[in-house]
Order: sequence, then C-alpha cells, then structure tokens
Amino acid sequence: MKQNNKKISIYSENLNNCVNSFEDFLKVKSELFEFSFSLKNDLTVGSFFKSKSVSILEKVNLFESALASSMHETLFEILKVVIENNDIHLINQIDKHFTLLSKEKLNIAFVEITSSQKLETSLMEDIKSSLSEIINKKVKIEFFVDNKLLGGLKIKVDDVLYDNSLLTKLENAKSKLIGV
Repeated sequence: MKQNNKKISIYSENLNNCVNSFEDFLKVKSELFEFSFSLKNDLTVGSFFKSKSVSILEKVNLFESALASSMHETLFEILKVVIENNDIHLINQIDKHFTLLSKEKLNIAFVEITSSQKLETSLMEDIKSSLSEIINKKVKIEFFVDNKLLGGLKIKVDDVLYDNSLLTKLENAKSKLIGV
C-alpha cells in the first residue's frame, strides 16, 4: 500500500508538472478521464490491460499504436510507464491526486450548479465569470437540472454547498413551523 501511494504520487506529480495553464489541465484531465472510462466501461479494453496472460510488451504496443498521435505527450509517456510497471489499477488514484495537485498549482475550483430548468447559454457564461471573480479562481463548471428544486440554485464549490433552492427554503420553513 505504501509503495502504491509513492507510485501514485510520482505519476501524478509528473503529470502536474506538465500542466502550466488551465487549458493544459483540462486537456490532460479529459484524456485521462477518457482512458480511465474505457478501462472501466469497455470490457475488452479493461480485460486486455488487466490480463496476466497478455505480455507487457503487447499492452504497450497496442497502447502506442492506438493513442500515440492523439494524446497529450506527457500523459501518453506517463501512461506508458504505468502500463510497463503493471500499475493500471492505480489510474483512478493517479487522476484524483493529479487533480488535487493541479487545483492548488493553477488556482482552480470545481463547481456544480443545479437549477430547476435548463439555463440559457448566456446565463451560464455570466454565472461562470461572476463565480470566477467572486472566488478569485478559474472555475470548471458543470450544470445540472433537477426539476424537484422548483426554483433557485444549488451551487457546490469544491466541497462546499450553497443551497438557495426554493425546495430547501420550503423544507426549512416547514421544519420551523413544526418545531414551533
């Protein structure tokens, strides 16, 4: 376990060293997610890379022929080493640690915004720029729709939730009335 943590740290630190902008981070993060997603959700890909009967050389050769020209150069080289060292099982932890390191290095916040209906593109852009100014960080925002909210927004910045939804306000009012 201690050895795995050391490997995770080395791989993710090297990935973090290659990202010098928010755009670099998004590209590497996206490609790492796609590779991880394929390992997890494509039975053929996952079985191939986790198989003990397939040689490391065959795994590396397939990886090189499939992704060499389409993947961020440093990510490609690091994943190649991950495959060579038979550390494919560490991909999710590498991704998480890389994200933490890059968030700190590049001053990034991950934001989830949930509304009761789909927001217009112009409103999404206004929210993004306003939030970025307010928290003084670059933001990666994901928008979600939850019809149960009735109105208002739920905004989650990293691990902090700001709930200004009508549903929550009604539930809070109900609790106060019952408690009286």
